[in-house]
Amino acid sequence: MDQCKAAEDILEQFGQDKALGYLIGEKFVTALRFAGSYPDLAKEIPEFAAQIRSIFEPHELTAWFDSVRRLGPLGHTASDKEYQAFSAAGAISADPVSGAEEILALDRARDLLTGGL
Repeated sequence: MDQCKAAEDILEQFGQDKALGYLIGEKFVTALRFAGSYPDLAKEIPEFAAQIRSIFEPHELTAWFDSVRRLGPLGHTASDKEYQAFSAAGAISADPVSGAEEILALDRARDLLTGGL
């Protein structure tokens, strides 16, 4: 749960969008994607979700989910122009299976963190 502490530091230094992008868009969604293959990780998901909910208000979580456009490290650190440059250079996978897995994990993350709000 070091990620939650890091997110609090990011929140303080860089703001809510960067902190949510890091914590949910990078760390939590990745944990959800791999939880099916790693039982120990799956056991940590409820506590991870509870810690996220203790840092952010429900309306903040809902607003982030309503506005998120990209996931992963570049999702919250790169500008649109930088992201497009990375994509054009082939540095970002355009694999449809991975994309679908991210969408499903993001949907699950929303359910776990907002209860469908």
